[in-house]
Amino acid sequence: MNAPFFKYGLFGDEISLVVAFAIGIGFGFFLERAGFGRARLLAAQFYFRDLRVLKVMFTAIITAMVGLFFLSRLGLVDLSLVYLTPTFVLPQAIGGLILGVGFVVGGYCPGTSCVSAATGRIDGMVYLAGMIGGLLGFAEIYPRIEHLVKATPMGQVTLAQQFNLPYGLLVFAVVLMAVGAFIAAEWAERKIGGKVPDTDSLLAPARPLAPVRRFAIVLVSLGLVAAFAGNPFRGAFARVDTKQLALDAGTKSDHVSVTQLADWIIEGRSDFVLVDVREPAEFASYHIPGARNVPLAELTPDFVARNERIVVCSEGGIHAAQAWFLLRSLGFPAVYLLFGGLEEWKDTVLYPAAPPASAPARDHIEFAKRAAVAKYFGGAPQTGGAPMPASTPALPRLTPPVPAAAPAGVPGAKPKKKKEGC
Repeated sequence: MNAPFFKYGLFGDEISLVVAFAIGIGFGFFLERAGFGRARLLAAQFYFRDLRVLKVMFTAIITAMVGLFFLSRLGLVDLSLVYLTPTFVLPQAIGGLILGVGFVVGGYCPGTSCVSAATGRIDGMVYLAGMIGGLLGFAEIYPRIEHLVKATPMGQVTLAQQFNLPYGLLVFAVVLMAVGAFIAAEWAERKIGGKVPDTDSLLAPARPLAPVRRFAIVLVSLGLVAAFAGNPFRGAFARVDTKQLALDAGTKSDHVSVTQLADWIIEGRSDFVLVDVREPAEFASYHIPGARNVPLAELTPDFVARNERIVVCSEGGIHAAQAWFLLRSLGFPAVYLLFGGLEEWKDTVLYPAAPPASAPARDHIEFAKRAAVAKYFGGAPQTGGAPMPASTPALPRLTPPVPAAAPAGVPGAKPKKKKEGC
């Protein structure tokens, strides 16, 4: 599950690294405290002598599943914003088998090997080095096996969708399966591992309800309620917060400038989706690199994952503004407009005008940067009213703007059209 906080612009690149570091430290601390930094303890589960790994993982799964279900039913969490990893049956089955063999042989999984290495264990360091080497090797051969990696695709699916089951019923079934796994694990530890169950055990003969039994009863009860609580996902209809929409439009916090978008594309950022809402013929004549053509009529609630950050563009601003309002009404929380649209993209990014010779040095430095960006996208910076030669464009060029005639009485002046809206 990926939280989309960074994607929605709640913090920048530097803070995202700090947050990731803090989460990683916390995750590693609790794994080490649970003993998951020791290979002998992890390998003991394969011999049914100590199955605490299974217990911890199942506890995390059912706690998250039950908690998210009811938080969604209460309207505190929108499950449609949770990222689902796409399913590729064959490559993921092969990858799971390789991971399982590595786990049995080495005694670590990727996460626990990092914990072990961080605490100074040599076997953890060796395992971590092998994992990094495997990643580098996979990256080298990926172009040759890409067709295999993407074989048998199923998209982003869930068991409830695949088998047409109520989500609550699936939650209840997983809770029962987890409780059964806990009982089976304790039985195996007692019979095979010779472990004597303590009072805080599901199989302990003590009469009072131990904490673990209370926890199991609570989870089973919540799972039973979930079975009849309905669908936790929100429907296609959403309530529009008109005050927030007006605030976003008035402060232009929903705008992305063309220079900012150009920088994102050059940097290779993948935390946004650029949607061009023009008709296919207009899109085919020229479009911004990486843009997806989705006309207004095709902006359905499922045209893209709702946890995506979406930048909408059109030739000017009207259609993009309509698409922005439609997507916000459908419940997409992070929708932005490309300020000025393709007209602004053409004037500012593809064919920027050179500043006059008398302009400050910083303006000429800025123009040099914009000239390099223009050439990157196949455009040509304008100096003296004529386009400069450009490198081979990756996409069809737009027609360069024709310098307007100078107004009477102002030699060399060029009227500048004011950009309004999007």
